[in-house]
Order: sequence, then structure tokens, then C-alpha cells
Amino acid sequence: MRAWPIGVTVSVAALVLFLWMAIALVLHQLRQDALAAANAAGLHMARVLAEHEASSMRAIDLTLSFLRDQWLRAPQSMDEAVRRHEEHLKRERLVQVAVLGADGWTRYSRLPMAKPLDFSDRQYFRFHQSSGRDELHISEPVMGRVTKQWAIQFTRPIRDAQGNFAGVIVVALPPPALEHIYRDLRIGPQDVITLVRADGAILARTRDFDRASAVSVKGSPGLRADDPATGTLRSLSRVDSGDRLVAYSKVGSYPLTIYVGQGVETVLAPYNTQRAVLIGAGVVGTLLLVLLGRVAVSRRRLRLRVEEGERQLAEQRERVMLELHDGAIQQIYAIGMHLERSRQQVDLDPVGAKRTIASAAAHLNLVIQDLRNFIAGQGAAPRGERGFIGEVERMVPDGADSEAPQFRLDIDDAVVKDLTPSQATHLLRITREGVSNVLRHAYAAKAYISLARVADGGIRLEIADDGVGMREEAAQSRGLGLHHIGARGQKLAGHTRIESAPGRGTRIIVEFPEHA
Repeated sequence: MRAWPIGVTVSVAALVLFLWMAIALVLHQLRQDALAAANAAGLHMARVLAEHEASSMRAIDLTLSFLRDQWLRAPQSMDEAVRRHEEHLKRERLVQVAVLGADGWTRYSRLPMAKPLDFSDRQYFRFHQSSGRDELHISEPVMGRVTKQWAIQFTRPIRDAQGNFAGVIVVALPPPALEHIYRDLRIGPQDVITLVRADGAILARTRDFDRASAVSVKGSPGLRADDPATGTLRSLSRVDSGDRLVAYSKVGSYPLTIYVGQGVETVLAPYNTQRAVLIGAGVVGTLLLVLLGRVAVSRRRLRLRVEEGERQLAEQRERVMLELHDGAIQQIYAIGMHLERSRQQVDLDPVGAKRTIASAAAHLNLVIQDLRNFIAGQGAAPRGERGFIGEVERMVPDGADSEAPQFRLDIDDAVVKDLTPSQATHLLRITREGVSNVLRHAYAAKAYISLARVADGGIRLEIADDGVGMREEAAQSRGLGLHHIGARGQKLAGHTRIESAPGRGTRIIVEFPEHA
């Protein structure tokens, strides 16, 4: 397969590079847009869920405060107070309400108990016993000793009239109750929503909660007090190693944070479809550019072949004109001149007329021979220096024709001997054209033909006469005959010079290197 021209190759390569750079930029932008849109959607969802959780936390906290006050005022009316607040906590699916004494033993339980139980070992009890602050505490999921199920304990301390620690009031909610609202959201199969306590304990998760309850995400962005209230990040899950875009929002003033994780694979699914389409379009575009390049190369090669054909046709036409004009046509001119001269000699010089007619017949035979050689594609160059010189002698009129100019021949045999057949043919054609010009246009008395070597080692052909000459503009414009002389001079790898002036004759000089 022939190589493409460098210009076409560079152009096609530049267009292909530009195409793929444009596709890469578009894909980069589409990917950034997909990630930005996912982060914005995740952040919005995290804020909404954080508001929802804050509302739930406020309801639970208010219930704790009310029930604590009710216990301090009238412990015997706790059952009625709990029943009333069960309606307020219906959304949270209340499991248990209990009151622990200062020693950790149960003083009240919403659920029936065979005997009091000791909860002094629970972390939330020890927290309130030692903290001295009245604050809401949210435990990690623990197995209830009364409920016999996993639950999250929301607790506040109870203090007597003197401000001493008097126990803990507990509201227990199951972890699924915290996450049921998440399940109603339309999220992808790889997406996950998580509620995390400030110390890294996972309180609720939309999937794999059993596994997540044993994992701590302590130190994650959004858990520290000095972290921004909202934010986004990309991370691998510590629970299932899923690659997700995560948006978080803190839950009001509570030590909780909502995390909304979206699977990167899910987020980028539309982008991957667009990428496949664009890459497919890029492949098609590349193939089209290559095809266009091949078409351009084919058209260029076709144009070059056409131009080469036209050039060869022009050369062939020039060769035909040169061969016919300088060979047959010039000899036909000579035959015509001989016949005209014989017509004038018939009455005054019958012998000379016969000789002139014989010369015309000889020229006619040469015309026929040249035409046969031309049709057969054979060269007409003579063999040997004698044949070359004999051909030149036949071109010029013999001395018996008193009206014709007298030609002097000065041809170096050694030069003729070293000529190639092609050089000999061109020189004979130039000489014949020059002789024809002398006979037809010069009205000269004398003329000479010289073929010799020059000082620089080249060869010089000179045809001169003492006729009427030509004006400068005529010599510059050149007729068909002079044009053919110049053309043959170029084929000899030489140059042609014509020197002429009115009344001073004409000199045709052709110089060319011997071994061109």
C-alpha cells in the first residue's frame, strides 16, 4: 500500500486529534456535571432527612422531659401519661418507657415485668450518673432486657428537688423505626442512607444494618463538632466497601449526622451511556475522516495521473509536431521549391530541370522513409558520420542552382562520430529547419552550416546566412519553425540563441553538452 502524502496525513491526523480532544473535553464535562448533580441531589436529600430526624428528636426529647416531670409530680399516673404520648410517638414506633432509680434498678416499666431488673451496667446509665449535666443521650443499638429486641435508648437524667441524681428516664425505639422513612425514598440499589452518632456508632442504615451495627465510622467528616453542618465527599464504605458519593448533614443541635451515599456506578450510569455513544460517534467520525483522507488521496493521485497523462499527451503532440514539421513537412517544402524551380527551368534549361526533378524525387523518397519510420516508432537517425553528413548535404541545394544561396559546410567528423542517435536526430531536424528558413525567407546569397566542439567541451551547431534578416520583435516572438528549433535545443539539454537584424542576416546557434 502506497504511503499517503505527508500533507494529507498531517491534515487527517490533526482532524482526528481535534475530534478526540473535543470528545474528551465533552466527556470530562459530562462526567463533572453528573457528579455535581449527584452531589447536589444527595446534599438536598441529606438536609431534608436531617430536618426530619431533628423533628423526631425534638418529639422524643419533649416526651422524655414531660414524662420525667410527670414522674416527679405523680408517679402513680405514669401509665396514663405514657398512653397519651404513645400517640405522639406513633411515627417512631415506641417500644418501651422505663424509669430507673438512682441505683439502676427499674422503678417503672411500660411493659410488664416479673421483677425489677438492674440496668446500672448500661453505658447510658453510667453516663448520666457521672456527667452531672441534663442532656439527651442516644445510645447505640442494644438488646433490650425487657423487650428482648434491638432498640436505641433515648435517655435523660432525673434529679430530685436538691438537684441530686435520682435516676434515668428511658424511651426505647427500634432501629428500623428510625429508618422506615428512608425506605420510602426512591434510591438506587447501591445507594444507602445512614444515621450516625457523633462518636461514630451507626444507629440506622437502609441496608446491611446487622453488619453496620458492629462497625464504627469514627473520624468521618461531619462527625466532629468543628466540621461544617453539611458537606460532600467520595469514599469507600467501611461496611461494604462500596464506592459512593456521600453527602452529609448534621441533625440540628443533636449529636447525629445523616449520610446519603450514592453508588458511583449508579450515578455514572447515564454518563457511561453517553460516553459509549460519543466514543462510537468518535470511531465513526475517525473512520469517516480516514475515508475522506483516502478519497482526497485518490482524487489527488487521479489528478496527478490526469496531469501526467496531459503532460505525456502534450509531449507526444510536441513530438509529433516536431517530427512531422521538422521532417516530412520541411522536406515537402523543399520538394515544392524544387518543383517550382524545375517548372522555371523546363524551357531554358531542360537538363537542369531534369536534375531538379530528380532531386525532388529523392527528397520525396526521404519523406516517405521518414513517415514510415515515424509510424513504426523507429528513429530516423543515420548510421555513422558519413550518413549524417550525407543527409545534411542533401538538405542544401547543389551548386548548379544559380538562384539558390551557396552553402558552405564545416562539419567536424569526430563530433559526428561521438553523437548519440538521439542527438544526431535532433541536430538533423534543427539543420533542416534552419536550411528551410534560409531557402524560404532569407533571400541570401551565401550561407554556412557549422558543427564543432567549443572550448568548454560542449558541441555547437551554427546555421548562418547573409540575407535580409529579421526585426528584433520577430526574432523574439519566433514562428513555429524557430520554436521547434528551441524545443529541440532543450531536449539536447542545451540552449538556443538567434541573432538577427534587418539587412544583416541571421544566425541560429545551438549549444549543448556532449554527454547530456
